[in-house]
Amino acid sequence: MKAFSITFAIILMTGASYAQSADGGRSLDTPPPQAARDLLKRGTEFASQDRVEEAIANIKRAIAIAPNYLEAHRQYLRLKIEFQGKVDEARSEYESLMAREPTNPIYPIAMSQTLSGRMPTFPLLTKAAELAPEWSWGHYAKSFVILGRDFDVMNDKYEGRGDQMLAEVLRAIEQNGSVEIFYIRAIHIQERLDRVDEAISTAEKMAAETSLQPRGLIELWRLRLVKAKSSDVAKENLRSELAKLSAESKGVLALAAIRKAYATLLKDPAAADVIEGKLKGIDPGWYAERGEANFEVQQNSTGIPFPVLAANRQLTIYTKLREIVLRREADNRKQMREIENLLLLHPNPGLKRLIYGILFGVARRAEDVQKMTTYAAALLLLDRTNTSPLARTALTMAARKMFLFTALRYARRAEAAMTEFRPMSRPPDIPTRDFEFRFSAAIQQENFQRQQALALDAVGYVLFQMGRNREAEMKLRRSVEVNKTEASLAHLAAVLEKLGRTEEAQKIGRELDASVLETVKRQFVNRPSKDFQLEAIDGRKYRLSDLKGKVVLISFWATWCAPCVSEMPQLAKTYARYKDRGFEIMAVSTDDANERDKVREFARSHALPFLVLYDDGVARLYDIDGYPGNVFIGRDGNIKYSQSAFTEGDRRLEILLEELLK
Repeated sequence: MKAFSITFAIILMTGASYAQSADGGRSLDTPPPQAARDLLKRGTEFASQDRVEEAIANIKRAIAIAPNYLEAHRQYLRLKIEFQGKVDEARSEYESLMAREPTNPIYPIAMSQTLSGRMPTFPLLTKAAELAPEWSWGHYAKSFVILGRDFDVMNDKYEGRGDQMLAEVLRAIEQNGSVEIFYIRAIHIQERLDRVDEAISTAEKMAAETSLQPRGLIELWRLRLVKAKSSDVAKENLRSELAKLSAESKGVLALAAIRKAYATLLKDPAAADVIEGKLKGIDPGWYAERGEANFEVQQNSTGIPFPVLAANRQLTIYTKLREIVLRREADNRKQMREIENLLLLHPNPGLKRLIYGILFGVARRAEDVQKMTTYAAALLLLDRTNTSPLARTALTMAARKMFLFTALRYARRAEAAMTEFRPMSRPPDIPTRDFEFRFSAAIQQENFQRQQALALDAVGYVLFQMGRNREAEMKLRRSVEVNKTEASLAHLAAVLEKLGRTEEAQKIGRELDASVLETVKRQFVNRPSKDFQLEAIDGRKYRLSDLKGKVVLISFWATWCAPCVSEMPQLAKTYARYKDRGFEIMAVSTDDANERDKVREFARSHALPFLVLYDDGVARLYDIDGYPGNVFIGRDGNIKYSQSAFTEGDRRLEILLEELLK
């Protein structure tokens, strides 16, 4: 292997691979030898089996045989970046090659395709277009260069240059009709120019290419739905076409396209599962993410970046995680269980950090202290810099007046980690461009101040709940000085009130009220509400429109939801205070239909003075994605404001009502 690596390097360094020719690069479209194509195919298969080193070795051999084999260079870089996360190494290697062979357009094109988003690609595309203007990839590059350096910040019609751009991509397809990205680029431009029929024609040509048929069919089916504006008739026609094709097809690629169409275009997971079963009957080792990979930079809740690599089975875990999060499951407990199940699939360290970070966020929304503690500990084991979850767990414990000594220990540990600002160096293989954009020195300093203030607020609030008010005041004043927030102002006002310094507390309270009111006003909307009629626990039915002329809070809740239960006493007090001014509450229980007895008992035992109703699809009607979900309807019947839970001592509810009831 060592001897081969030296040979590979010598071949690429000699300059023998390419010399700028009089044909403008047309010769670069000559198909590579079969031996090189076989090696690339074998390398791709090894990559899909997580045999990445063997995959890279085979692709290097393919490049040694055919130094101008662009697809081999692209796949080599893809494996280094997406499968191994070696961004710095890959970039350095190809920048060296570009320096040694400045007239070779292969390298800048390969880098532009694999390092996009990780370094500026416009100079690479410009260089390739200049070096090989008649090469198919040269035409592709010119479709970007025509628009200028800011091609990724463009208007809908490409500033009048769409026809020129499209002409270049179509020339690329004419010269080399086996490159998937050429067709995708052409279709994208045609759609932006409102030429859907032309886009459909391009997709048909793509689907006619055997090697591109799966992606071509997906694009063709998608575009037909676009043209028909996703009408029911168009969807039924597609369903019929897919059913016929699935009965006739025995090839893995065609069936995979059919499965994807069911899953993504028709949103029919049951039909997709049937096709998946057929696929596994042909190839027992098949799964949708096989051979695919994803590499991205995430950041922990303390603001520190970390890489997440997901290839093959790991990408399956990542895909399932995204599906769970994007589904916006309203039941936090159910969502936690689904995400926890992914940990049983043995995610890699970066993916595990991402999963535990999301789990902590869900547990925090649910105010589940036990789960928050578990996930915070797991995050800390994986990343000693991630102390923010400790501070947030301490604040939740303090708000609920539980485990206060543990809360203080957590808060002080978070505080100790934030005593001094230390600028981050760019972690290895986090792309320079990404790091400089998301983690500049100024952003790091601002983040440090937020995290320091959070830790101080946690210490101060826990001390307040322990009755150690003078110590609490010192910490909370420091928190407000570092980074003023509504929470820290509210906590400081509460401490000052306890210390008998009412005038100071009122001054802080006025400052807090002004801050809250400003925030609330920025979030005001004016959308029509959707009328509904629901049955109440007393058996009578009530309609929202009957309350027009009043300010109505529709509170979506459940007996199993801890934040909902915690919020009820505050809602009851607020209702008693404002009902005579035209305020009503419709508390819509989303408990299962077989748990109505539990809802009635809860309402009676807590003496809830407002309407308590059973949900019948209204939560979906209002797109509620978490509980409690509070929607405020103004006197005119329009939606004015939405928020999740109102915690004890939160002034937002009263300030909001004072504004709406004017």
